[in-house]
Amino acid sequence: MNKYSLKTTLITATLLLGACGTNNNEDTAEETPDGTVTNPQQSETVDESQSNENSPNELGFQYFNLNIGTLENENTIHAEVNLNDSGSEAIYKNVPASTDLQGDAAYALLEPIFAEMGLTKEMREEEVIERATNEFEINEFTNFELEIEFEDGDNKTYSKSVE
Repeated sequence: MNKYSLKTTLITATLLLGACGTNNNEDTAEETPDGTVTNPQQSETVDESQSNENSPNELGFQYFNLNIGTLENENTIHAEVNLNDSGSEAIYKNVPASTDLQGDAAYALLEPIFAEMGLTKEMREEEVIERATNEFEINEFTNFELEIEFEDGDNKTYSKSVE
């Protein structure tokens, strides 16, 4: 080997090892002026479930009050949620599932149900009733009453009684 190719090989190897030696995925902590340490990668990450928690925009409504009665019990399902600036107020009673909750625990169970229903004010009454009874797993009902205040302030009531 001549001395120029040996030098070229050594320089190339040195550059490659230098480039491989830096770990860009390494957590770097930065000290802020007040002396606390932060991780810049973490501070840029936003937990969307917390930032949008109880946001009417997610579900499309501000108020939801559902009552479903069956032959076995006239109050089989009661789900009520009021979303406001200070959070949510929720009540969830489901007799077949032996559920009787209030507050955050009730909202935690109801939120995925509401998201799955995807109710809009443009839906026909039959479709709203079908989606709600399917999501709450009620096959046959004697009384269905639902009052919704959509996020734009429009109120709609859906009701059906079966004898």
